[in-house]
Amino acid sequence: MSDDRSTVSGPPTQSSPIPGATTKDLRGRVALVTGVGRRRGIGSAVCRALASRGADVVLSYWRAYDRKMPWASDEDEPGALLGELRAAGVRAEGVEADLSRPDSPGFLLDAAEERLGRPSILVNTAAYSTRDGIETLDAEAFDAHYAVNVRAMALLSVGFARRYPGGPGGRIINFSSGQSLGPMPG
Repeated sequence: MSDDRSTVSGPPTQSSPIPGATTKDLRGRVALVTGVGRRRGIGSAVCRALASRGADVVLSYWRAYDRKMPWASDEDEPGALLGELRAAGVRAEGVEADLSRPDSPGFLLDAAEERLGRPSILVNTAAYSTRDGIETLDAEAFDAHYAVNVRAMALLSVGFARRYPGGPGGRIINFSSGQSLGPMPG
């Protein structure tokens, strides 16, 4: 991709495009980012931003989910993003995990620590999202949304906090949609 918002290059910077904001050098830190199945999307943008500041990145994805979505993409998009991050000079690893399974948060935290070290940054961007209407909404659909959007995020956050040794610098960042603000057209 050609625009500078979708590529990573150069050493960590201390300037920010946001007026009044500063950025932090994250070299030596490990970040775990969930929901990174595509090279274009929030999860990928978060990975690039962290890598641009020097953080090593473990990203998670679930290809079976992505295949069912309208944005279904090349099977190796996570691998291509990992290559891009590594080319920027950071360590990067991918872990495929079905976050709808209750044991996945522990598995993902273990895998991140085994591959790159204990994460000090957790970014939950994974979401189960469908365009179902009221005609097809049922208990199974609610359970699928809950499993990823609530339970997995909460268990990852709790597991991360339990493993984090304390002190300065640990961060949990949770993303959600704007749907809680009211009806969305479409």
